[in-house]
Amino acid sequence: MLKKLALLMLCALPLGAFAQDKLGYINSNEIVSLMPEKAEIEKKIEELSKNWESELLKMREEYSTKLKDFQEKQATMPEGIKEVRISEIQELEQRVTTFQQQAYADLQKKQQELFGPVIEKVRKAITDTATENNFTYIFDLSTQSIIYHSPKSNDITPLVKKKLGLK
Repeated sequence: MLKKLALLMLCALPLGAFAQDKLGYINSNEIVSLMPEKAEIEKKIEELSKNWESELLKMREEYSTKLKDFQEKQATMPEGIKEVRISEIQELEQRVTTFQQQAYADLQKKQQELFGPVIEKVRKAITDTATENNFTYIFDLSTQSIIYHSPKSNDITPLVKKKLGLK
């Protein structure tokens, strides 16, 4: 009987310890959207995007022109020239596709590069706030990994906003 009671106490011990943990949640996307650096970063990304789009538009126009010219003249072209033109159009189409993929990758990389310090600043504020207020766990609602949170749970978003001087 004593062994069963000791075993029960050992099993219940982790539950008792977890019950004393202080849990909180945050919406990091809300905080990042309020950061003063966000507007400047978005402006830089938009400028870069316009540059890529402008260049892509030129390439698409060149492709359309060559394709239209080929379609108009293909009936009168010798077979050898027709094959060369088809090959040129296919190569140009491939260049446009590659360029578009490169533009997307470049924009993603630049966005990560520019937002990296902001995200790190927010993470540090979250860590500092959690430490100062003795939280054991903080869940980020923006990752949508929490299915339910109690109305009694602690939203530390206002505390982190205060730490960062945001309204």
